[in-house]
Amino acid sequence: MTLPIPYSGAPAYNGPDVQIGDVRVDGVAIYTPMGVWPIQGSRWMVVSQPIPITTTAGWGVGLAVTCAIFAVLLTPFTCGLSLFLLLGLLFLTAKTRTMSGPLIVSIQSGPYHYLAQEIVYSPVHAAEALQRVNFAQALASR
Repeated sequence: MTLPIPYSGAPAYNGPDVQIGDVRVDGVAIYTPMGVWPIQGSRWMVVSQPIPITTTAGWGVGLAVTCAIFAVLLTPFTCGLSLFLLLGLLFLTAKTRTMSGPLIVSIQSGPYHYLAQEIVYSPVHAAEALQRVNFAQALASR
């Protein structure tokens, strides 16, 4: 025996599809986990809180360890400190810069309100997520 699927009043798919966190938007409606809302007249607000993160590059650590091994192996042939050890210390100054943090989108459509969250991990990803929100705002103002 199969149970009937309840009708949620969702409109048929019409237009482009945009995903922002766990919210999907097309030309007619906003699909959230809480329900389906009309996009016409909806208001969107974005709060971006990424945190820049600076770490030592993995390839720099690998090259520093390799240079330290060469310095230890060449110690009998050199008198004291090897240039490989100094070169290895230079590789430890290599840094990588990334960002991580939430991009929180507040969506209000009539009496309904929902907060969508997407974790951004680079400046390019943050800009792309903001473009998707801008596109959804443009769909709401048509």
